[in-house]
Amino acid sequence: MPKSDLRQFNYSKVAKLDTDMWRSYYNHQFLKMFFQLLRLMRTQLHMNWLIIFQLAYHAGVAATQYRLKRGNEDYNKALKHLTKFYELISKNCIEPFDYKKAGELELEWWDIHRYPKKYKKSLEQSLAEALAVVYSVDPKSLKDYAHYRKAAMLLPNHQGDSQLNPPSWQKIEDLLIKSWCSAHKVVQK
Repeated sequence: MPKSDLRQFNYSKVAKLDTDMWRSYYNHQFLKMFFQLLRLMRTQLHMNWLIIFQLAYHAGVAATQYRLKRGNEDYNKALKHLTKFYELISKNCIEPFDYKKAGELELEWWDIHRYPKKYKKSLEQSLAEALAVVYSVDPKSLKDYAHYRKAAMLLPNHQGDSQLNPPSWQKIEDLLIKSWCSAHKVVQK
């Protein structure tokens, strides 16, 4: 089975799917989020459907558990699924990476986003470090990626679309396009 080149992705499609997935996550539409994860993984990673299904399962379980257990997170369970998620990617791509570190850094930025006062590290730094591990690039080169992604992350809140002033999903998508475009330029070098 051919291995995937993680550096080859359509950043605008990835940003659109990312936005849709975030919206489902914030609105507790977890089954919908699972199908969006399938599409996102297929669009970004270009792997076979069996692996894509496994990836969406592990990412979905980790995100759902973390989302629903606010204040009572099961970090070990989330980390187990995130590690398995990144292990599958690493084993099926042409440039393997430290999947354990990738899982730890992913969970770290989730937690920094949720509990910023608990950490000395900024959300931007954590986002850059997490993606840098996957692509084996200098985290400093992902400064713009992290900046735009953080800006997008600060717009929705955990009330989803049910709040009086729901977030502008178009603005979130625009920021994610800038974020993924920036990351794409970095990983192409």
